[in-house]
Amino acid sequence: MAAFKRSFTAGTAISSALFLITLAACTGKADPPSLPNCVVPIGDSPTRGPTDAWVTAVEFGDFECPYCGKAEPTVKEVDLERPGIIRWVWKHLPITSIHPWALPAAIAAECAHDQNQFWEMHDLIYANQASLSDAALSNYARQIGLDMTTWQACLSTDPPQQRILADENMAKRARVDATPTFFFNGTALVGAEPLDSFLSLIDAAQQSAITSGADAGSYYSAMEGQGCL
Repeated sequence: MAAFKRSFTAGTAISSALFLITLAACTGKADPPSLPNCVVPIGDSPTRGPTDAWVTAVEFGDFECPYCGKAEPTVKEVDLERPGIIRWVWKHLPITSIHPWALPAAIAAECAHDQNQFWEMHDLIYANQASLSDAALSNYARQIGLDMTTWQACLSTDPPQQRILADENMAKRARVDATPTFFFNGTALVGAEPLDSFLSLIDAAQQSAITSGADAGSYYSAMEGQGCL
């Protein structure tokens, strides 16, 4: 893991802005990523927040990545600062070359998602990031009240692994190879950045969405066809 400085010009949503980013993120590669704008399809990924939010924030995350854990309090602060503005979407990107428990944790969370408790598992895993053994993950499943027989049976089935693989393939198309990486209505923010960095992108994304004249409920879905630029 390393810290890098890089600059990029954001396109569709914030075409004139130039951002300097210090990459406080987990990556299995020696060089920092160079990211395009990317309106990431939501698909059947876990979401929270209003479906008609002006801003959709897609996060590619790794449950074992310490920078992802560091970003979580900031995400919660964002919701307090901008209530009702953001719909959060989770995409898995377990960096297994450096995080051996990232994939088991992702599968555990996906099996919780099957019982409509993804975010409960997500929050509990991040609250206990130093303990991601099989026994620990089972304990978290019990704590959030999952049907344990169903959850344990799910762990060895194909669907959760296929959903994770689909997220990894989406990350490749978006040229994401570091976690956490966020896309706010398609504009990237890489790493556990300060609150002000989040709010600046969110405010610009919201303003762009409002001035487009589109309906809030359909704004993001209408952009999804743009893909990655």
